[in-house]
Amino acid sequence: MWPSSETLRRKALVYVLLSLFCALFAAVYEHFGHGVWSYYMAFASVIPLAGGALPALLLSDLSPVAAALWRAGLAAWTVGSLFCGALEIYGTSHALTVVYPALGALLCAAALAAQIGHRMGKS
Repeated sequence: MWPSSETLRRKALVYVLLSLFCALFAAVYEHFGHGVWSYYMAFASVIPLAGGALPALLLSDLSPVAAALWRAGLAAWTVGSLFCGALEIYGTSHALTVVYPALGALLCAAALAAQIGHRMGKS
């Protein structure tokens, strides 16, 4: 059963609002960064927009498990990008920042595997 177009628009709107929040957060953080800025911080808002809003409109028939894993992967990437950006603006780094992209990729891959398993189980 396909979700209604209203439900899809609502999901897409949530991701757009998250993207706007990330952009506002980055702008405020970089404003107080004394002229220092970071690509991580500047482009953190693209993750929920490209990974959330567009798929919410295009991939409407996700299983609940796949949708939850996908959202968790996007959250890991977004938080990791903001965290790396804050560290970069601060002028430092940390070895554990590699965990965020790896965890995000693992969760999104698990979401794809869960969706494939869900589709195969329906056949």
